[in-house]
Parts: sequence; C-alpha cells; structure tokens
Amino acid sequence: MTTNPGDGLSLAPLDPAPTQTAPAAASSHVARTCPRCHYTRQASDTAPAWQCPRCAVVYDKATPRPRARAGHDEEDDTQPVPLDPRRARASAGLPWAWIALGCAVLAGAALLGWKWNGERQRSAQQVQRAASDSRAADVSQARAVQDGRARIDALEHQWRMGEGAQALPAVRALADEGEPRAMVLLGSMLLGGSSYRNAIGQPLDPAEALQWLERAARAGDATAAVRLGGLYERGEHVPRQPSLAENWYLRAARQGDGAGLYSLGMLYARGADPVSQRPVPAWMLLTLAERASRAAPVRDALLTEQHYPSSARAGLVRLKDKLHPSDIAEAERLADAWMPGQPLGF
Repeated sequence: MTTNPGDGLSLAPLDPAPTQTAPAAASSHVARTCPRCHYTRQASDTAPAWQCPRCAVVYDKATPRPRARAGHDEEDDTQPVPLDPRRARASAGLPWAWIALGCAVLAGAALLGWKWNGERQRSAQQVQRAASDSRAADVSQARAVQDGRARIDALEHQWRMGEGAQALPAVRALADEGEPRAMVLLGSMLLGGSSYRNAIGQPLDPAEALQWLERAARAGDATAAVRLGGLYERGEHVPRQPSLAENWYLRAARQGDGAGLYSLGMLYARGADPVSQRPVPAWMLLTLAERASRAAPVRDALLTEQHYPSSARAGLVRLKDKLHPSDIAEAERLADAWMPGQPLGF
C-alpha cells in the first residue's frame, strides 16, 4: 500500500526497537528469601546483599521460621509465631496455680488466726475462772472467819454471863483447831481475874493460860501479845521481866495495834529497869495509839484496863512537861511517817 506524500502519513515505526540492555541489568539482581521473615529481596532494595531489607538480619545467621499457612499472604509472616499447644495450655494454667497457692496461704493464715484466737480466748477464760475462784475462796474464807469470830464472841458472852463451865469445852475445841482468838479466850478464862470469870467449872490454871497466850501471840494475835507483855511487866503469875514485856509489846505495836502502841509507849514513858525512859519514842507511840483509838473506839473485852488505848491522851499530857517542843515536833514527824508493818525507827 502506498501513500501520497501530501497526506503527511508514514508507516515507519515511531520508536526504535528496544535494546537488550534492560534484561542484562536485571540479571545482576539476586532474589534471596530471608530464612527468618521469608521476605523476598526486590531489585529496588538498597540494603546490603548480605542483609534482609525487612528485618535487618544477616541471611546466613537467621533461624528459619515456619511458613505461613495456606490462604495467608506474605504480610502475615510478621505476626508472632503461635506457641506449642502444650506450652500454651501450661501458660494458661499458670495464673490458676498462683491463685490456688494464694488461696491455700490465706486458708492457712485464717486457720492459724482461728487457732490463736481460740487459744487467747481459752487463756482469758482460764484467767477469769481463776480470778473468780480466788474471789470465791476469799469470800468463803472471810465468811468462815466471820462465822468463827461470831461463834467465839457468843462463847465469850456466855462466859461473861457466868456460864463459863458450859462454854469452856467449845472454846477448848476451837483452840485445839488453831483458832487464835479462841486461844486468847481460853487463856483469859484460865487466868480468871473476876468473880464471874472464875466460874469455869474447874480450877484456874495460869501455866496453861500462858501457853495458850504465847501460842496465839506467835501466830500473830496482837491481843495475846499485849496480855503476855502485861503479865511480864507487872509480874503476874510469872517473874517480872520488863525487857520481855517490851518484846511482846513490840510484836503488837508493829502491827499498828492500838493497845500495843499504848502499852509500849507507857513502858517507855515510865521506864522500868532494864528498860530506860525514852520520852521521844514514847510520845510517838502514844500519838499513834491515840489515832488508833479514834479510828476504832470499841474496846477489846479480853484486854485489861491497863492496856486501853483510849488512855493515850492522858499519857501525852503527863509526858508533855518532860519534852522540849523540838522533841515533840520530832516525835510527831516520826509518827506521821510511820506505817503499820514498818520498823518503828528507834
């Protein structure tokens, strides 16, 4: 087919035939696949030939990863590789193991707390029970002492009413049981001292009376100690021994007994060989005896009149002329500082 030159058309090709340089250039590219992320190297990648452009790992040192499952494209290879099912199950069960361990620890702690609380409650109950038993024992003992004293008072009244013969067996029985007040009463009955007190149905026995009084005094009865001191001070039924009387009076005075304080104070105020006069201690003792008499004005019926602490005021009046005011002040100070059971301080 021909054309006219005037038409301006030509059948010659517009571009020259392509050269073979491009395939030659492409042949220089080596397509490598990364063993780790499975990325296939592209010609446009600028990373060194020994390094994966995606994960930057050295090809020859990379650890192969499992291939992606069918139906997944290459982009899924960037996702984490799933764990082994057995390891996954073990990992999933690990929190429950910790929970179970925590529950066991809490249960053990609760059990220990319950046992400790139970032990504490039992200990508290034992302490309360012991305290209750102690109070009950004290009340029972106090009631027994009160009942015994009431019985002895009744026997004493019976003796003073002239019925000593009827009361004597019961008094002796109580004294044999170790009742100090009964011992003092029995000693007083055996000593006599007045017409109605002599009626005990048997002869008086001062020797036995001294034995009962001494036994009661050594058991701590202040009245018995004062009665013994009076017998030795005056020489009644025994040889006169003022020093021995002083010892018995001291036993009663140290207990804070008014009769003991008064008797010892009067012994020091009068003086009796070998016991010398001691005005300052005498004032102290008579002051204490007067205070005791005001606190307990009832007289002990088993004491004689020579030992009534209510006479302490008269003793102080007689003693006042023998003391300097400074000595009286010192004696008052000693009396204020002293407490029953303490040494008398002289």
